[in-house]
Amino acid sequence: MTVPMPWKDVAAPPAGAPGAAALPTRAKAKRIIPGSEYWKARKTSAAREYAEVLGVVAIVAVVGWSAPVSYHVFGYLYLLMVIALSLRVGRWPVLVAAVVSALTWNFVFMPPRMSFSVLDVDDTLMLGSYFFAALIGGQLTARIRAQERHERQREQRATAFLHLTRALAEARTMDAAAAAALRQADDLFSARTALLLPDENGSLTAHPAGTFRLGEQERAVAAVAWARGQPAGRGTEILPGDGLYLPLLRAGQALGVFAVQLPPELTELSTAQRDLIEGFAAQIALLVEHEQLRAAGEREKLLEESDRLHRTLLDSVSHELKTPLAVLRSAGEKLTTDDPDRRVNLAGEIRTATRRLDHLVANLLNQTRLETGRLEAQLDWCDVRDLIGAARRAAGDAVAARTLKIEVPPDMPLFLADAVLMEHVMANLLFNAALHTPIGTTIRVTAGLDEEHRCVRLEVADNGPGIPAEINATLFQKFQRGPAARAGGLGLGLSIVRGFMEAQHGQVSAGRSPEGGALFTLQLPYAPHGAVPGDET
Repeated sequence: MTVPMPWKDVAAPPAGAPGAAALPTRAKAKRIIPGSEYWKARKTSAAREYAEVLGVVAIVAVVGWSAPVSYHVFGYLYLLMVIALSLRVGRWPVLVAAVVSALTWNFVFMPPRMSFSVLDVDDTLMLGSYFFAALIGGQLTARIRAQERHERQREQRATAFLHLTRALAEARTMDAAAAAALRQADDLFSARTALLLPDENGSLTAHPAGTFRLGEQERAVAAVAWARGQPAGRGTEILPGDGLYLPLLRAGQALGVFAVQLPPELTELSTAQRDLIEGFAAQIALLVEHEQLRAAGEREKLLEESDRLHRTLLDSVSHELKTPLAVLRSAGEKLTTDDPDRRVNLAGEIRTATRRLDHLVANLLNQTRLETGRLEAQLDWCDVRDLIGAARRAAGDAVAARTLKIEVPPDMPLFLADAVLMEHVMANLLFNAALHTPIGTTIRVTAGLDEEHRCVRLEVADNGPGIPAEINATLFQKFQRGPAARAGGLGLGLSIVRGFMEAQHGQVSAGRSPEGGALFTLQLPYAPHGAVPGDET
């Protein structure tokens, strides 16, 4: 299972181009987590620490050689020196400082000078006490400093994860969350990072917000880490190199790769640094898994909805086909009668059933055109009277038993529309009005020009039961029918009306007519025409 990647086909814009600021870069990355310099390499050479210890001991010895003070003073000076050095160097250099300072104090300052011998028991006890005091004090100070460093690292880690979690929670999309995580990783590790996720073809694709630009060799190492589910690169036994590649593991499955290009001067990662990088990778893995679960849920919902619509369509079509097919079969069997009047009635029934089938098939085809996106409006200058007449003929017998009242102003201008689509729209509205009103009622069609809103308005109103309040929000959806609708129709008519109007940059709305029935209003953009082709002779 792969993660939908909206960035897959999006190339990073060049510097200075519009939208360039939308992608975070290392130079533009805002410092979010304070104290990130702590994670930079600051490894001090052990030889340098030992040299610093010996140098300080020697300096005190040289300066104090001719000082007119008691040799007891230098014991305090050396003790202070050991404590001070424990704030800078490690435990073993502190141990060396305690031993060397005790020997130097004895050899250089205690009488007899330039000798390790001690004249009395008091000096022997004092020298031994000094050695243990310096050793214990230095070691305790070094331990406290180490604990303070570990506490600072834990605080740094907790702060980093707090900021990361907050940024991921505020992100509205997978793309934004990945970009936020990479920005914080860049800043915290003082490094370049990249996030690689598998696409539909099963190959790793880098997120454009990453600042670690991977070449062919780096991508190969990332692919190995992803395939094996093990870290690769620097500090590992798998293809060591400049970068560190951590697979995003969840439930034993690698969902992607988090890559870090550490600074060249950082020759080795400490345990705390490694733990923090792996913690970031684990958080990003949770993000990717969550996105996969969300995408899987969306796909499942779409499949369920598709299956439901498929069943609804099959049920509706099979139901709608039964009646006209039964009429056709029955009329066809009785056409052999010798009664002329009977034959005329049977021919009328065949025409009615055929028109019903034609209307059903036309709606199915039109809905297919809308859903496949193959519908393109062919706009031309149209006369509203011609459109209403064509729609009336297309509705056929459905409106023959109703009174159709047409109100069009004499100065109604021509307007741009697709004549074929508008004929379907008007015919569907007339058929819908006839389907929901009793025989003998009036259907009113009006047209006019709304100069204030610069649009053409067409209205189809009836005096039937009106639109139930419970279906107002879903009136123009597929397969939507009223609770008291009569038999006939698939519930596609109004959905097709909306689709055809939107294809012409128009809109349709429904309301209540003054007579109490339903009122459907069509609006099309209007612009005055100049010379209409065919007007000039």
